[in-house]
Amino acid sequence: MKLTNINNYTHQEMQDIITQVKAYMQVNDLESTDFTVANYQEQFEDEKYYYEIYNSVVTIDEDTTVDEAILMQVQSESLVKEYKTKRGLLQAFLNDEDVNGEYYRLHTQL
Repeated sequence: MKLTNINNYTHQEMQDIITQVKAYMQVNDLESTDFTVANYQEQFEDEKYYYEIYNSVVTIDEDTTVDEAILMQVQSESLVKEYKTKRGLLQAFLNDEDVNGEYYRLHTQL
């Protein structure tokens, strides 16, 4: 189930990612950059659990706010993979790695 209710979304992880990306931009003297957010999402809806990975490409500059970045993330989400179990989703999360300035992971529960 695609993340559509932005009000239920936790902002702390995205705040941390934005902070890291802006620091990366300063170190590398960039005005803006694109990065991918992999959202490892657990959701309970219609009496069923969903375990899915969504990727989003977000473009930020030094003035981009967290709310703007979250909106870009939600609008550009595309389903990458579905899992039948929570264990499968969490194992995929643990096996994946962040790449500074390019690729970051989130885990959300809705």
